Amino acid sequence: MKSVKLVFRFTLIVAFLMLITGNVFAGPLDSLELTGVIYNNKTKVKDVVVNIYDHNKLIKKIDVRASNRFVTNLPLNTVLTIEITAPNFHAKRFVIDSKVTSKLRKSQIKYDFDIDIFREDELANVNTSYLDFPVGLVSFDSKRESFHRNKKYTNRMKKAYLKLWAESQAADRQGEGLK
Repeated sequence: MKSVKLVFRFTLIVAFLMLITGNVFAGPLDSLELTGVIYNNKTKVKDVVVNIYDHNKLIKKIDVRASNRFVTNLPLNTVLTIEITAPNFHAKRFVIDSKVTSKLRKSQIKYDFDIDIFREDELANVNTSYLDFPVGLVSFDSKRESFHRNKKYTNRMKKAYLKLWAESQAADRQGEGLK
């Protein structure tokens, strides 16, 4: 009976020590978990395709059917372009520089985002070539040990996108007035 209690205590102690020192056994960082939500003006977008490019080479294609949410793992220490597409919608892109410090010893880190894409008819009658530029730039912040978007760049791009939308709405109103 004493030997069973002793084995049980020993097992608990070993399990406790493994939990405490989990980072030692976790090994180096191996991927970035990307979680995304795609919508159009607060409405779910169906049949979304997420293309992931590593230095302009397509490495992954994710079909997001009925849901507007997806999760995938991305390779580290490279520059990735995430392209969001759907039928009858303009594509939208953002760039992730997935380089991380070698000292980081978590098994995985995450980046969550949501993105609003425009229907093609929402931007009718305007030059949409500006949409070819990425809407955001994301990189690793070594102080916070997490990925963050470049707020200054993203805010500038959002203003440009909203300006396109406003121009399209003005063109629609002018077109309706000519009828």
